Amino acid sequence: MDKGAFHYVDMFFVQCGYERRSLYRERSKYLETCLSDGSARLLFVYDRKVGLHRAGAGFEIALVDSELVPRGRREALQEVYLGEYVGRPVFAILCDEHPESLLSLTAEAMLFFDLRQATAMLSPHAASLLGYALAMDYWHRTHRFCGRCGHRTESGCAGHTLSCTNPECGRKHFPRTDPAVIVLVQNEGACLLGRKREWIDRRYSTIAGFVEPGETPEQAVFREVYEETGTEVGKIRYYAAQPWPFPGSLMLGYYAYAEPGVVALHDNELQDARWFTREEIAEWVPSGRLRLPGRISIAYRLLQRWFDRGAIKPLDQLNPDAP
Repeated sequence: MDKGAFHYVDMFFVQCGYERRSLYRERSKYLETCLSDGSARLLFVYDRKVGLHRAGAGFEIALVDSELVPRGRREALQEVYLGEYVGRPVFAILCDEHPESLLSLTAEAMLFFDLRQATAMLSPHAASLLGYALAMDYWHRTHRFCGRCGHRTESGCAGHTLSCTNPECGRKHFPRTDPAVIVLVQNEGACLLGRKREWIDRRYSTIAGFVEPGETPEQAVFREVYEETGTEVGKIRYYAAQPWPFPGSLMLGYYAYAEPGVVALHDNELQDARWFTREEIAEWVPSGRLRLPGRISIAYRLLQRWFDRGAIKPLDQLNPDAP
């Protein structure tokens, strides 16, 4: 597929390092051949963590050649075809037991990290594949039973459907993604940021919330900003989207304009919200008085893009060691 036909924003978890090959999911003979002849590679997910192994001074995804896993043992595992990565078919293996016992691996052969830890050690391309695998793992674990009749489900389409085993129901379930909006509200040289009670001290970020049934993303932007800060926005403009596998959202990024005014925390979802000028951000971030969202997030990208348009020093240089 020609990626030149698409607008790819260089962010973590945005598909850029692999091909999904979705048409291959129904080709069961082809996929079984890939698994049995060793051409496929296996990515292990266990306890909401992903398997990595040491590579020099760092880490990389622990991809195991499928021929190293006896078929008898493999049949007890949940396999999800993810597509092609570095030119080879790749499957996520969703484990209820530690792979060390399943594959007779040593502890050093495969170390498990949560996605945020892993992302800090990997390239955006690798993180994109891991985000996909973990989102599928979460969906499988939360849909083991049919939501209509309560019977068990069974996997199909290379792990991309779950069908109810009750013949009187037979409902098919498909992976779900929850749409959410995230917006940087701005006016000239200031932007509106908020913080939640559970965040670390001095952490502020952009306003965000889920899109409700019967609502467009733009309506959600207007509603969420007003509910959380009492601010009415206009000139809502879409920027980009980021799959957010914590556990399975699609963050739709926007910019919006508003007149600075008194902030009113209507729904008490935020502990605080206020307007920050570029000058305050430039002074407070290096001193630690203000902490920004993590660099892997679209929240940071929205803020960075706005800040760098009118700042003397780029945002990345204010706190180069920040995650």
